[in-house]
Amino acid sequence: MLSCRELSDQADGFLDKEMSFAKRMQVRLHLMMCSGCNRFVNQMRVTRSLISTEARVEAAHNSADDANIDSILAEFDALKQSSGQNDPAAQTKDK
Repeated sequence: MLSCRELSDQADGFLDKEMSFAKRMQVRLHLMMCSGCNRFVNQMRVTRSLISTEARVEAAHNSADDANIDSILAEFDALKQSSGQNDPAAQTKDK
């Protein structure tokens, strides 16, 4: 039977499924009998999920920001072309 300390040391391997079937069964047996370790492993699982979700959200925001910047720059270039002005500073000086 695993001790609580052994389980906490091996929790990453359990969650990553990087242990043998026999070892996983030992961990599962311990988790069924120990509510403290069960909570610990569940908290680790939730934390990993939140970190993964945050990374995906951040990546989506970054790509959306890049697309928005490209769109704004394209509009700006189109406005420069249609007005015949190449220097935006010259437009403000004339006004």
